[in-house]
Amino acid sequence: MKSYSDFLVDVALFANIEKDKIDGMLDCLGTIKRSYKKGETIFLSGDPVLGVGILMSGSVQISQEDILGNQTILGQVLAGQIFAETIVCAGVEHSPVTTMALLDCEILFLQFKRLVTTCTSACQFHSQLIENMLQILAQKNLIMNRKNRLLSQRSIHEKLNQFFMDMIEQHGTYKFKISFSRNQLADYLCVDRSALSRALSKMQQNGKLNFKKNEFEIINL
Repeated sequence: MKSYSDFLVDVALFANIEKDKIDGMLDCLGTIKRSYKKGETIFLSGDPVLGVGILMSGSVQISQEDILGNQTILGQVLAGQIFAETIVCAGVEHSPVTTMALLDCEILFLQFKRLVTTCTSACQFHSQLIENMLQILAQKNLIMNRKNRLLSQRSIHEKLNQFFMDMIEQHGTYKFKISFSRNQLADYLCVDRSALSRALSKMQQNGKLNFKKNEFEIINL
Protein backbone atom coordinates (compact mmCIF):
# COMPACT_ATOMS: atom_id res chain seq x y z
CA MET A 1 0.00 0.00 0.00
CA LYS A 2 1.11 3.55 -0.74
CA SER A 3 2.62 5.37 2.24
CA TYR A 4 0.16 7.74 3.93
CA SER A 5 2.16 8.45 7.08
CA ASP A 6 3.10 12.03 6.10
CA PHE A 7 -0.61 12.93 6.07
CA LEU A 8 -1.91 10.69 8.86
CA VAL A 9 0.64 11.83 11.44
CA ASP A 10 -1.48 15.01 11.79
CA VAL A 11 -4.83 13.16 11.95
CA ALA A 12 -6.38 12.97 15.43
CA LEU A 13 -6.80 9.19 15.25
CA PHE A 14 -3.02 8.79 15.05
CA ALA A 15 -2.09 11.40 17.67
CA ASN A 16 0.98 10.49 19.76
CA ILE A 17 1.89 7.64 17.41
CA GLU A 18 5.30 7.66 15.77
CA LYS A 19 5.21 8.42 12.06
CA ASP A 20 7.29 5.40 11.06
CA LYS A 21 4.78 3.05 12.74
CA ILE A 22 1.67 4.29 10.92
CA ASP A 23 2.00 2.45 7.59
CA GLY A 24 2.45 -0.86 9.39
CA MET A 25 -0.63 -0.14 11.49
CA LEU A 26 -2.71 0.45 8.35
CA ASP A 27 -1.94 -3.08 7.19
CA CYS A 28 -2.86 -4.38 10.64
CA LEU A 29 -6.19 -2.50 10.48
CA GLY A 30 -7.21 -4.05 7.16
CA THR A 31 -7.26 -0.67 5.43
CA ILE A 32 -9.19 -0.30 2.17
CA LYS A 33 -8.68 2.72 -0.12
CA ARG A 34 -11.57 4.09 -2.18
CA SER A 35 -11.86 7.09 -4.52
CA TYR A 36 -15.09 8.96 -5.31
CA LYS A 37 -15.96 11.65 -7.83
CA LYS A 38 -17.77 14.88 -6.92
CA GLY A 39 -21.48 14.14 -6.45
CA GLU A 40 -20.94 10.39 -6.11
CA THR A 41 -22.65 8.58 -3.24
CA ILE A 42 -20.30 6.90 -0.79
CA PHE A 43 -23.10 5.00 0.91
CA LEU A 44 -26.85 5.47 1.05
CA SER A 45 -29.08 5.17 4.07
CA GLY A 46 -29.63 1.44 4.46
CA ASP A 47 -26.30 0.44 2.89
CA PRO A 48 -23.62 -1.48 4.81
CA VAL A 49 -20.65 0.65 5.89
CA LEU A 50 -17.12 -0.34 4.84
CA GLY A 51 -15.59 0.82 8.13
CA VAL A 52 -14.32 3.95 9.84
CA GLY A 53 -13.54 6.45 7.09
CA ILE A 54 -10.53 8.78 7.08
CA LEU A 55 -10.98 11.53 4.50
CA MET A 56 -7.62 12.03 2.81
CA SER A 57 -8.78 14.68 0.34
CA GLY A 58 -11.97 16.46 -0.74
CA SER A 59 -15.07 16.92 1.40
CA VAL A 60 -18.08 14.77 2.30
CA GLN A 61 -21.65 15.67 3.20
CA ILE A 62 -23.62 13.60 5.72
CA SER A 63 -27.40 13.88 5.45
CA GLN A 64 -30.64 12.16 6.36
CA GLU A 65 -34.01 12.08 4.61
CA ASP A 66 -37.48 11.56 6.06
CA ILE A 67 -40.19 9.44 4.43
CA LEU A 68 -41.34 12.47 2.41
CA GLY A 69 -37.87 12.99 0.94
CA ASN A 70 -37.04 16.11 2.95
CA GLN A 71 -33.29 16.30 3.49
CA THR A 72 -31.53 17.39 6.67
CA ILE A 73 -27.79 18.02 6.49
CA LEU A 74 -26.17 16.62 9.60
CA GLY A 75 -22.68 17.88 8.85
CA GLN A 76 -19.68 17.98 6.56
CA VAL A 77 -16.40 16.10 6.77
CA LEU A 78 -13.18 17.81 5.70
CA ALA A 79 -9.79 16.37 4.80
CA GLY A 80 -8.07 14.92 7.86
CA GLN A 81 -11.32 14.14 9.67
CA ILE A 82 -12.96 10.75 10.22
CA PHE A 83 -16.58 9.65 9.80
CA ALA A 84 -18.90 6.65 10.28
CA GLU A 85 -17.14 5.75 13.53
CA THR A 86 -20.30 6.14 15.63
CA ILE A 87 -22.25 3.90 13.24
CA VAL A 88 -19.82 1.01 13.33
CA CYS A 89 -19.10 1.50 17.04
CA ALA A 90 -22.83 1.11 17.77
CA GLY A 91 -22.84 -2.18 15.89
CA VAL A 92 -25.41 -0.89 13.39
CA GLU A 93 -25.31 -3.11 10.30
CA HIS A 94 -26.86 -0.59 7.89
CA SER A 95 -26.20 3.13 7.77
CA PRO A 96 -28.98 5.44 9.02
CA VAL A 97 -27.48 8.32 6.99
CA THR A 98 -26.36 9.07 3.44
CA THR A 99 -22.86 10.28 2.65
CA MET A 100 -21.95 12.00 -0.61
CA ALA A 101 -18.72 13.41 -2.05
CA LEU A 102 -18.96 17.20 -2.34
CA LEU A 103 -15.58 17.19 -4.09
CA ASP A 104 -13.42 14.44 -5.56
CA CYS A 105 -12.44 12.33 -2.55
CA GLU A 106 -9.90 9.76 -1.48
CA ILE A 107 -10.90 7.79 1.61
CA LEU A 108 -9.21 5.15 3.73
CA PHE A 109 -11.62 2.74 5.47
CA LEU A 110 -10.36 1.00 8.62
CA GLN A 111 -11.95 -2.17 9.97
CA PHE A 112 -13.45 -1.15 13.31
CA LYS A 113 -13.08 -4.50 15.08
CA ARG A 114 -9.37 -4.49 14.32
CA LEU A 115 -9.15 -0.89 15.47
CA VAL A 116 -10.65 -1.32 18.95
CA THR A 117 -9.17 -4.71 19.85
CA THR A 118 -5.49 -5.44 20.40
CA CYS A 119 -4.10 -7.26 17.39
CA THR A 120 -2.28 -10.60 17.46
CA SER A 121 0.93 -8.77 16.57
CA ALA A 122 0.55 -6.74 19.79
CA CYS A 123 1.37 -3.43 18.06
CA GLN A 124 3.11 -1.12 20.49
CA PHE A 125 0.85 1.82 19.65
CA HIS A 126 -2.50 0.03 19.41
CA SER A 127 -3.57 1.08 22.91
CA GLN A 128 -2.88 4.70 21.95
CA LEU A 129 -5.06 4.24 18.86
CA ILE A 130 -7.93 2.99 21.04
CA GLU A 131 -7.52 5.95 23.40
CA ASN A 132 -7.58 8.35 20.45
CA MET A 133 -10.77 6.77 19.13
CA LEU A 134 -12.49 7.15 22.50
CA GLN A 135 -11.57 10.84 22.56
CA ILE A 136 -12.92 11.32 19.03
CA LEU A 137 -16.21 9.61 19.94
CA ALA A 138 -16.55 11.86 23.00
CA GLN A 139 -15.88 14.96 20.89
CA LYS A 140 -18.47 13.87 18.32
CA ASN A 141 -20.99 13.49 21.14
CA LEU A 142 -20.33 17.09 22.18
CA ILE A 143 -20.82 18.21 18.56
CA MET A 144 -24.18 16.43 18.39
CA ASN A 145 -25.23 18.08 21.65
CA ARG A 146 -24.35 21.43 20.07
CA LYS A 147 -26.43 20.59 16.98
CA ASN A 148 -29.39 19.57 19.14
CA ARG A 149 -29.11 22.85 21.05
CA LEU A 150 -29.10 24.75 17.76
CA LEU A 151 -32.18 22.95 16.40
CA SER A 152 -34.04 23.50 19.67
CA GLN A 153 -34.08 27.25 18.98
CA ARG A 154 -37.55 28.28 17.90
CA SER A 155 -37.02 31.06 15.34
CA ILE A 156 -34.68 31.45 12.37
CA HIS A 157 -32.98 34.40 14.08
CA GLU A 158 -32.39 32.35 17.23
CA LYS A 159 -30.97 29.49 15.16
CA LEU A 160 -28.68 31.86 13.26
CA ASN A 161 -27.50 33.50 16.48
CA GLN A 162 -26.65 30.09 17.94
CA PHE A 163 -24.98 28.96 14.71
CA PHE A 164 -22.80 32.07 14.54
CA MET A 165 -21.84 31.79 18.22
CA ASP A 166 -20.76 28.20 17.55
CA MET A 167 -18.73 29.36 14.53
CA ILE A 168 -17.02 32.07 16.60
CA GLU A 169 -16.10 29.46 19.20
CA GLN A 170 -14.90 27.01 16.54
CA HIS A 171 -12.79 29.51 14.56
CA GLY A 172 -11.66 31.67 17.48
CA THR A 173 -12.48 34.85 15.57
CA TYR A 174 -15.48 36.99 14.63
CA LYS A 175 -14.53 36.79 10.95
CA PHE A 176 -14.73 33.39 9.27
CA LYS A 177 -15.79 31.42 6.20
CA ILE A 178 -18.37 28.63 6.38
CA SER A 179 -18.35 25.52 4.20
CA PHE A 180 -22.11 25.56 3.53
CA SER A 181 -23.85 27.04 0.51
CA ARG A 182 -27.12 28.88 1.24
CA ASN A 183 -29.19 25.81 0.38
CA GLN A 184 -26.96 23.61 2.52
CA LEU A 185 -27.12 26.05 5.44
CA ALA A 186 -30.92 26.13 5.19
CA ASP A 187 -31.01 22.32 5.26
CA TYR A 188 -28.57 22.24 8.19
CA LEU A 189 -30.73 24.67 10.19
CA CYS A 190 -33.97 23.00 9.02
CA VAL A 191 -35.40 26.29 7.72
CA ASP A 192 -36.74 27.58 4.41
CA ARG A 193 -34.08 28.86 1.98
CA SER A 194 -35.90 32.12 1.18
CA ALA A 195 -36.66 32.81 4.83
CA LEU A 196 -32.98 32.25 5.65
CA SER A 197 -31.88 34.79 3.03
CA ARG A 198 -34.35 37.36 4.37
CA ALA A 199 -33.16 36.81 7.94
CA LEU A 200 -29.49 37.22 6.96
CA SER A 201 -30.25 40.40 5.00
CA LYS A 202 -32.17 41.83 7.97
CA MET A 203 -29.30 41.03 10.34
CA GLN A 204 -26.91 42.82 7.98
CA GLN A 205 -29.22 45.84 7.68
CA ASN A 206 -29.45 46.02 11.48
CA GLY A 207 -25.67 46.09 11.78
CA LYS A 208 -25.37 42.68 13.42
CA LEU A 209 -23.09 41.22 10.77
CA ASN A 210 -21.55 41.64 7.33
CA PHE A 211 -21.35 38.87 4.79
CA LYS A 212 -20.35 38.18 1.21
CA LYS A 213 -21.24 34.74 -0.08
CA ASN A 214 -19.80 32.33 2.53
CA GLU A 215 -17.61 34.88 4.34
CA PHE A 216 -19.06 36.38 7.52
CA GLU A 217 -18.00 39.04 9.99
CA ILE A 218 -20.00 39.18 13.21
CA ILE A 219 -20.39 42.68 14.64
CA ASN A 220 -23.00 42.46 17.38
CA LEU A 221 -25.37 39.54 17.89
